[in-house]
Amino acid sequence: MNRKILALVIILVVIGVYGLFYVAVTSVLIPMELNSFKSELNAMPQLPVNNNSTINGMENSALDVDSYPSLMSMSQSQRTEMANQMRNSNSPPSGYLNQNFTGSNNFYAISALAYELTGKGTLATEINNLTNITNNLSSLNNETTTINQKSAKDFENGDDKAYANDLRSTANNLKQYNNAMNDQKIQLQNIINQLGG
Repeated sequence: MNRKILALVIILVVIGVYGLFYVAVTSVLIPMELNSFKSELNAMPQLPVNNNSTINGMENSALDVDSYPSLMSMSQSQRTEMANQMRNSNSPPSGYLNQNFTGSNNFYAISALAYELTGKGTLATEINNLTNITNNLSSLNNETTTINQKSAKDFENGDDKAYANDLRSTANNLKQYNNAMNDQKIQLQNIINQLGG
């Protein structure tokens, strides 16, 4: 008899704890996150982040370098000076590399788990999708840094073909970044809609 009572007490405690957790998620976490995701959406930069004319300019420059190879006609000192300037100034737009996705992804993981545990699997999936987008943005950031370093080196070495390919790769990367930022905006709006905003 005591075992039955003990089992009943344990079941009631588990149900009570889960009930409190559910109430906390629905009455505290959802309103708090709704405001947080709205703020995040409102803080997003104007799209496209990377100006299309800048991207087109890079692609046209790549065509020019292919059509009229001229890096070897410059002296080594000129190429080195220009390459050093590129290393110092050839960086993505402001805000492109200094985004803290790790903190956001940790927050998203906890939120997704809370929603999964309360039977809101669709919302958890939407938040996990947002994590995938921020991981993609982070990867694009790293790729852009690598391309910029290679571009300066290829310019300094006088390698017209490699430099033209670097310009194309940068342009392609910036296009992908614009697409990922647009995906992030859409995903944030989907989450806000799921939260009832």
